[in-house]
Amino acid sequence: MKAVYLLDTNTISEILKQNQNHGVIENLIKRSELCAICSTVWQEAVYGCELLPEGKKKEKIKSYLTKLKETFEILPYTRYASEICGEIKARCKENGKTAAFSDSQIAATAIANGMILVTHNTAAYTPIAEVSNLKYEDWWA
Repeated sequence: MKAVYLLDTNTISEILKQNQNHGVIENLIKRSELCAICSTVWQEAVYGCELLPEGKKKEKIKSYLTKLKETFEILPYTRYASEICGEIKARCKENGKTAAFSDSQIAATAIANGMILVTHNTAAYTPIAEVSNLKYEDWWA
């Protein structure tokens, strides 16, 4: 089954929280076969884990990351996505808005694959959606 939802970093991180948002967890369980992550989100997750000191928390996150890559397809950042990203960055700049590079890459990957981005960081993606055909959902709402 083709993935419909591209999960942002804050969405995959929700599983590790003590006080999880039940709506997010329910959606992840119900729609797991329809979800994927992208290489930029994967890089952010690995980077965050690698910054942690050695210990139980780091081992727990490493174990989670192993399960994550077994559960969800990790989509590459393609040439087509990079072209979309360049257009997004340029249009945002023309509008006097800033779009973080990683957020632009994630959004471009969603657009390139015809997917809906799932994020709680809607403030970062609103300027991108204003200059592109990015579709996103906030499962926390």
